[in-house]
Amino acid sequence: VPQVLKSCTEFIEKHGIVDGIYRLSGIASNIQKLRHEFDSEQIPDLTKDIYIQDIHCVGSLCKLYFRELPNPLLTYQLYEKFS
Repeated sequence: VPQVLKSCTEFIEKHGIVDGIYRLSGIASNIQKLRHEFDSEQIPDLTKDIYIQDIHCVGSLCKLYFRELPNPLLTYQLYEKFS
């Protein structure tokens, strides 16, 4: 499991007890800042006020990660079996 998903899901499980955690989007600048920190091989401190106040940016980063995968999580080869 990639570090970005481990860190984000652990943070959301600990601090994300809010309605619509994955439905609402975070602030774009916070999402990009968080993404840049993970892209530069760092594990960001998610307990910073910027991320706790905008917890939706952490959920948005998870959604962005899955959206940008080169192949879908449920692969094209298995699509007919799923449907």
